[in-house]
Amino acid sequence: MTYFKRYTSFLASIVLLFSCYNTGCGKKESGTQSTTQHSTSIKFEGEAPSVHKKSMADEEIERNKKLLESNPNDAKIHYHLGLLYDEKAMFDESLAAYKKASELNPSMIEALVGQGTILNKRGKSDEAVSVFKKAIDINPHYAEAYEGLGLVYIHKKQEEDATQAFRKAIDINPGLVNSRYNLGILYAKKAQFNEAIAEWTKALEINPQKTEIYYNLGIAYTKINKFDDAISVWQKALTVRPDMANFHYNIGLAYKEKGDFDKAEVSLKKTLEVDPVFIDVHKVLEEVYRSKGMLGDADREAELYKSKSSPHH
Repeated sequence: MTYFKRYTSFLASIVLLFSCYNTGCGKKESGTQSTTQHSTSIKFEGEAPSVHKKSMADEEIERNKKLLESNPNDAKIHYHLGLLYDEKAMFDESLAAYKKASELNPSMIEALVGQGTILNKRGKSDEAVSVFKKAIDINPHYAEAYEGLGLVYIHKKQEEDATQAFRKAIDINPGLVNSRYNLGILYAKKAQFNEAIAEWTKALEINPQKTEIYYNLGIAYTKINKFDDAISVWQKALTVRPDMANFHYNIGLAYKEKGDFDKAEVSLKKTLEVDPVFIDVHKVLEEVYRSKGMLGDADREAELYKSKSSPHH
């Protein structure tokens, strides 16, 4: 996964974070950085599984193994084991379980999609493409197979093919949030911001809890100089996650860009309430105060920024 960098002027970028929920992503691309760094303070695809959740998965694995003792040829049990192993990042075991399910029931599309997912996670893109295409040959109306295929094409840097795959997935199932999200990313990379906005807006109508979509949607609006729309989107995001300092910060930047320095100051101060060590806020506040003629306050923020950004701080 990639991350977004904090800027002291309004130069924020689209988060090129492809959503891998359900279908999974491949191995980490070179040059990418994790969203767990403090410079983002966001882990977009949910928190790490809790110990309780892990123990529940372990219990389910054991339960399904016992079921197999009396039903060794039940493809559904093998498939469920594949899901559980995948959840625990036991990819070899997951792939073996999915393959066994397919062996017992060659027409089980879910098992093929599971195989493609694991192969993609293990960086075996060509094999994953073959499996997803096999699933599509069996059932050309299975949307998740196209969604998985789209993710593989992203990792192969075949973005036009990925775009077509996500479009096909959406044509079959308009409610696939992750396909819409990923399609929006592909549009944004080509500076097709109106198209990206349309996909992300629809995605949020379907699932208004995905904070990374709000972030990107707001940035896309700024790219076409619709700062009021960007502010509105980020304010909605704060009703979902009021603890997200990044949205307060972006709202402050947008108000600053509009020349509304009073509202910019309020949002930037709120950022520091949520995240007191968000250092870049002090630099932006300095600029806001200088624009307002509050030179003493500007000097104070400049000193705070200097001291807190010092490597010895």
